[in-house]
Amino acid sequence: MKLSTISYSFSAAALIFIIAVTACSRDEHFAGTWQGNPEKLIAVNGASDASTTVTLDFVPDQGRKGTGTLNISAVINAEQAVKGAVDAVVEPYEASVAATASITGRYAVEDRDDDDLVVSFDPTSMEVNIDPSGVTFSENAITGMQQPTLDSLSRATSQHWRTALTPAIREVFNRYRRIEDIKVHHDNIMSCEIADRDYTFRRVGVPD
Repeated sequence: MKLSTISYSFSAAALIFIIAVTACSRDEHFAGTWQGNPEKLIAVNGASDASTTVTLDFVPDQGRKGTGTLNISAVINAEQAVKGAVDAVVEPYEASVAATASITGRYAVEDRDDDDLVVSFDPTSMEVNIDPSGVTFSENAITGMQQPTLDSLSRATSQHWRTALTPAIREVFNRYRRIEDIKVHHDNIMSCEIADRDYTFRRVGVPD
């Protein structure tokens, strides 16, 4: 009788331990860094073409189930056709820019369903960064230009892009306030639904 009691107690403790470990790790299946596919940005003022690639970084809270930090970053590539001066001293050219953006928020599992997340972003954490040295122009833009003129043009162009891209990338980030039907496939592919669209992400750092 005593042996049976001990055996029962051990089995019960083991079961509780397994349940606890499973519960604590239920949100771990999507923990880590995931990169999406390039997607077009629409309604970017003055852009002839613009696209962004989003990266998600899920950091679960230590010792808590179903909550954590979500860091979102984006690389943005855009092009702008620029008209030349009226006197034709400066010919028409095209400016290109590579920008980065980021925002931080908190996620929580919705209704104890670890496939659905609700995210609350800190609006003050959003940043859009454009390095003037990263602004490039088509070849005829620099024909006959002196370097101070080109530097001034780069600064003006980067300021324009920061203004133009901020509302567009904010709209992209806002889509991630709800992330639904999260599934991880073969440990390196994550599928989910965002704003009624299906998305696929690849875990960063895992070979193809």
